[in-house]
Amino acid sequence: MKESPHSSNLRLHRWSDAAATFSVTKSLHPKKPALNEQAREIIVSAFEFAVKEQRIYLRAFVVMPDHWHILFALIEPWTLPKFIHNLMSYVGRKTSVALKQYHTAWQDGYYDTHVKTARQFEFVAYYIEQNPVVKGLVEKAEQWEASSA
Repeated sequence: MKESPHSSNLRLHRWSDAAATFSVTKSLHPKKPALNEQAREIIVSAFEFAVKEQRIYLRAFVVMPDHWHILFALIEPWTLPKFIHNLMSYVGRKTSVALKQYHTAWQDGYYDTHVKTARQFEFVAYYIEQNPVVKGLVEKAEQWEASSA
């Protein structure tokens, strides 16, 4: 059976997230500076665990007082929804008590971008690592402990 032009156009730009590179942002809602040093260490340890267990290739990350960013490539068989669900099950459980004190919680979803080019990849890595500088938390990116910088 011959496909209609419409159905082939729908698949033209479709991609599988199995081996893709992503930038993901996860925030608190409402946004409050509730991620203290201990909470930031929990999130960083979750990123480290994902690398050690060969779930992702990690390029850049930063954990800010009210959100985090990560730039990574998935390793099969992990998919983005499965990886984020697994990560946030751990992070949510470990940070819930601290977040309740600030009357905030993790947002239901997350913001993701499929990183397709080397130029975009470098721009996103720079953006992530410079986040604490832009927000005025440190003078140099390397000074922020919860970062790949």
